[in-house]
Amino acid sequence: MLLITNDEVEKCLTMPACVEALDAAYRDLGNGAAVEVPRQDGVVENPRPGAVHGLKTMSGSWPAAGVAAVRIDSDVVHWPVVDEAPRRVKIPLSQGNRYNGIVLLFSTETGELLAIFNDGYVQKTRVGATSGVAARYLAREDAEVLGLIGSGWQATGQIEAMAAVRPLRLVKVFSPRRENRDGFAERYRKLLGIEVRSVESADEAADGVDILVSATNSMSPTVQREWLRPGLHVTSVRASELSLQLLEAVDHLVVHTQDMVTAYATVGRAQEIPEFINGDYAVPDWGDFKLHEYPELKDVVAGKVAGRTSVRDTTCFHNFKGLGLQFAAMGSLIYSEARKRGYGHEVDDQYFSQLVHP
Repeated sequence: MLLITNDEVEKCLTMPACVEALDAAYRDLGNGAAVEVPRQDGVVENPRPGAVHGLKTMSGSWPAAGVAAVRIDSDVVHWPVVDEAPRRVKIPLSQGNRYNGIVLLFSTETGELLAIFNDGYVQKTRVGATSGVAARYLAREDAEVLGLIGSGWQATGQIEAMAAVRPLRLVKVFSPRRENRDGFAERYRKLLGIEVRSVESADEAADGVDILVSATNSMSPTVQREWLRPGLHVTSVRASELSLQLLEAVDHLVVHTQDMVTAYATVGRAQEIPEFINGDYAVPDWGDFKLHEYPELKDVVAGKVAGRTSVRDTTCFHNFKGLGLQFAAMGSLIYSEARKRGYGHEVDDQYFSQLVHP
């Protein structure tokens, strides 16, 4: 069994390979040849004022690749106000100011545990690659200008994925802190070899683009209904980033899943936690929004539902909740490459298997 670090995971993955693996996994899921077990969160008190402990699990099985995966996160979360708006922020409290998140990768042939790896690099890569898969079916084929709201960890996955599926020539990026967006623009000018421009406002980032992505930890909408124009494709990484008005206004809306996150909280906590008001666990302005009436990405990839049907359509992929199957797809790449390259720390299987019938 291999223990694989974030640094080694990063060396094992390329965005084009991640997009292809997820495309294949979603096609199988849409055809009933893969299994998804939805995300569930347990939320309890934490000694720090305004913070909670969240235990998050999700899993999926991809027989075509011979693997199944379980992602487990143990987070202390709070919601500080940044630039006059609340943000969802994890607090690194483990030894050395570290975060806790792992993926267990199992063989569907033998049942054995193949690997345990950090989920940090995989997290942003699988979210970005999923947006890339959706853009492959929903964005115009000639889309070449990307507007990006956000310049943090998730934004890096989004720009890399869009560049993998569309011939980008210009990216306009906005985030509130100039030094962050300037540094992001400089980094990706060099990495992608295209023009990446730091701009002064979200309006400017959205003006005249073919694809508009919001990749923030904002608890309130970041994309405005009035920014929609013919041919635009919009995507996000959080439920709170897109308003009901925008979702109802686009010509074609595809959701990652028809299920919201299932959360279990200790008595009284739900009324005090922002996520239960607007965030992963609830979106207040959705009201009677019938999420189950909109197609899921797996059905578009499997060819059961049409994606873009006209160059003038406005399309939206609402990437508001992750799937455990994503980690199985990423894990299949990581484990294969780690074995080829000699990465990871080998641990005796006796610590993870047993002779006693469980």
